[in-house]
Amino acid sequence: MKLLLQFASGPLTLLILYLLPYDAPSSEGRIALAIFGWMVMWWMTQPVPWAITAMMPLLLFPGFQLMTIGNTVSLYGQNIFFWVMGTILMGYAMQRHGLAKRFALWFLSWRAVGGNTYRLVFGFMLVTALVSIFISNAATVAMMMPVGISLVSFVRVITGTSPSKKSSLGAMMALGALYGAVAGGTASMMGTPYNALSVDLLQTLTGRTFGFFHWMGAGVPIFLVTLVTFYFVLRLFFRPEITSIPGGEEFIRGEREKLGNLTPGERSTLFVFLVMVFLFTLPSLIDLTLGPEHSLAKWADTALPIWIVPPTILLLLFSVPVNWRKAEFVLTWREAVEHAPWNIMLLCTGAVAVTSTLVQFGFVDFAKTLVAGMGLGQYSLPFVSSILVALGTNFLSGTAATALFGTILIPASQQIGFNPASMAMLIPNVATGIMLPWAGATAGTAFATGEVEMKNMIRVGAVATLVFALLIAGIHTLLAPLL
Repeated sequence: MKLLLQFASGPLTLLILYLLPYDAPSSEGRIALAIFGWMVMWWMTQPVPWAITAMMPLLLFPGFQLMTIGNTVSLYGQNIFFWVMGTILMGYAMQRHGLAKRFALWFLSWRAVGGNTYRLVFGFMLVTALVSIFISNAATVAMMMPVGISLVSFVRVITGTSPSKKSSLGAMMALGALYGAVAGGTASMMGTPYNALSVDLLQTLTGRTFGFFHWMGAGVPIFLVTLVTFYFVLRLFFRPEITSIPGGEEFIRGEREKLGNLTPGERSTLFVFLVMVFLFTLPSLIDLTLGPEHSLAKWADTALPIWIVPPTILLLLFSVPVNWRKAEFVLTWREAVEHAPWNIMLLCTGAVAVTSTLVQFGFVDFAKTLVAGMGLGQYSLPFVSSILVALGTNFLSGTAATALFGTILIPASQQIGFNPASMAMLIPNVATGIMLPWAGATAGTAFATGEVEMKNMIRVGAVATLVFALLIAGIHTLLAPLL
């Protein structure tokens, strides 16, 4: 019965949206919006995988005579597909060869971090956030949790606590990894796949481009303020069993020493990572040194847009050798097939495809008029949007939430005079559910450690979500004129 209701939710949503008495921009726009509603409902209830739902326009657009199958297929040629694939596989390569773990243990072995419980928790959150700037949130939590759990186990041995007993320190580490990853994901366009999705929506809906450094100009301050705020939320709710950890520094250094010298795989992965950073930053560096009107700067802006970097990284991941004699490279295609996020890649592509159709049939002007009629202004819209997305993403995937809310709120912000680029950042900033264990892979991974009780995750998560949403809205209200 449940599965039947899940399947029925999509067609019913389409029917309701099609029959509702509202002033649609056109009959085609009404149909396109109804199809998008069906897709969003199935992304929520998941009777079929996200990727399958994302391909529904291939059936429904020709079926409703919105466009031919050839034109529909052409909608799926999106930059976002290769962006997600390239950045996620770069993150997997850093995990696969141990480079990310080496970086984490190197930071945690600092004397200023290891000996005190509160410093250790903050240091753990900070290093999780720094890793999450370049690796997806879920992958970062999955990588960092074994490090955090080993630290908690070490403290349990010192204090004589039973391994089966939940501890405040364990809860702080589990939620600290979750909150730290979310904070780090706001810092760069690589932090989560839906950061890039929102930038793509911005370009589709308003024609405005948004560069890597543009994002980080606001993203880094947001990341730092958010991280500190999350840390104090955890301190408010949890009091660790001990504040001083005898031998804590030595334990972390011992774990780091076990890694030994850089392996060939780590060196090759580091080379690809540095090339990626260089390509992302090169156009901006040329602009700063030679000026935007210089011929070389103009060439770099045209030849090296941010969307070219991930395909370049894919090429390097499969061609930079780890062992020449054995013809081993940083990644194999088998690993790519197993670890590429096909579900998310197709979800992003399908969402952008439908968004392009909505733009074509006048939905942007319709959304502007709709939100303008609600009486929201430049100062109220960011707060309403932030709370709405932060709560909604506990029931929607971050990608689906970004696609849904971005399609409406980005053009609406432009209509009322709020910087649409700031709104395009705000939405994915808060689009990671942290309140419910089933809110997504990131939250689920943290809860699966068994270190935090569900009631505590929901209780602390509710406060963290509200504070986070208000904080993000406030920062964007201040920074919007500068973006």
